[in-house]
Amino acid sequence: MTKICIFTIIFILSVSCNNFDDEETSDLVVFSAISFSEILLNTKEYFEEKENVNLSFSFSGSQVLASQISNGAPVDIFISSGVYPVRYLLDKNLLIEEHIYNVTTNKLVLATLKDYPVSDIDDLRYLHKFDSIAIVDPEYAPAGIYTEQVLTRLKLEDAQMPKILTAPNAMLALNYLETGNVSAAILYETDAINSDKVIALDIIPETFYGPIKYPAVILNSTDELELAYKYIEYLLSSEFTDILNSYGFKR
Repeated sequence: MTKICIFTIIFILSVSCNNFDDEETSDLVVFSAISFSEILLNTKEYFEEKENVNLSFSFSGSQVLASQISNGAPVDIFISSGVYPVRYLLDKNLLIEEHIYNVTTNKLVLATLKDYPVSDIDDLRYLHKFDSIAIVDPEYAPAGIYTEQVLTRLKLEDAQMPKILTAPNAMLALNYLETGNVSAAILYETDAINSDKVIALDIIPETFYGPIKYPAVILNSTDELELAYKYIEYLLSSEFTDILNSYGFKR
């Protein structure tokens, strides 16, 4: 092989390697409320292919995630199931304050197993008919804060309340109900209607608790600002609205 051929091969390999480096895949890390997990996982394949990005998620109670972020967890986007964790991070100057986007809304329902004998309850004042009820712990997730607001508004005496079992997030509260550990649960509507084991009783007045919004925010420490904006832009698109509606979420 001549020196010219060897040089040509080396040059081609060098150009190829440089092109590969130019197309290196970026990483985008999203922390999200666990009640939004299934729908976000459905965006992974589409967005990764569209933007040549590795999209990774961490799901938990929103307060838990906010605490992890405040302690230095490397995150690009945070999607909360309520405004309280976002306010917490804003107070710590960890967010790009002028860019807070409301992705969707939700509401609370009282859920029971499909074969539970008192599934015809049409008023929250009949909570005492249940032996036990699961709620989300307000220390860990906004669903618990909203539920606490409801229970306070009801002004029920302790003797009128069923046994309360707290869960660290909405999905575990649903699991407690699905496995028969409790006879009812106060859940987000979307969690209840997407379970084939429970029914959602739409009997909790929305005036009993604050508006349940899912704000998406970008961390000011992100190295992927452009990609973060693109992902949120997709979450606000009409295409994603159709996906939201299929899971029972609304704008």
